Amino acid sequence: MIEKPEIKDAKNTDLKEAVFIGLDESFTSLEESFYDLSDADAWAFPIPGRKNVAWIVMHSLMNLDMYGPFTLSFVSQPDGADHRTCYDWSNSPFHMDGTPQVGDEFPSVQDMLTRLRHIRNAAFEALGGLSSEDLRKPVHDWWSHASDSCMRTIWHTMTHVRQIWLLRGAMGWRDGQSWPHQHWA
Repeated sequence: MIEKPEIKDAKNTDLKEAVFIGLDESFTSLEESFYDLSDADAWAFPIPGRKNVAWIVMHSLMNLDMYGPFTLSFVSQPDGADHRTCYDWSNSPFHMDGTPQVGDEFPSVQDMLTRLRHIRNAAFEALGGLSSEDLRKPVHDWWSHASDSCMRTIWHTMTHVRQIWLLRGAMGWRDGQSWPHQHWA
């Protein structure tokens, strides 16, 4: 079982702290949803015609990477700086229109955990030097503000976390160690 994170107090939370808490909850909930699965379970298709856990995790990580540390770097680094995601998603099969199939190759659970932790660290590093006012600044051409970008990916991730738990239930994961402790905050 992964270690229980410190509970955050939301009393008098400013925008930066709210974004931090939301990203922290998203990364933690996503990790809780798959860390104890076998590769075979993560790659399984328990509901025909639907995506599997591995695809959902990678899709969520792609979004967290693109709209977390990548977007925040536009606020924290000068124009013309080298802005890049932690991973190259340009030819990724994990975009929304991607349709995974039985027999496709997916990363191992360990690889997905490594990626999650790398993206989490990059997101918090990028967020660390920003203020709430920085998060209200317009960012590039996609979002009105950096905080909007982060909040959208927070909620997007949480939607997919629910899907993963439903797939776990469809695979019979009702008595596992993580189920009673899911979402500790």
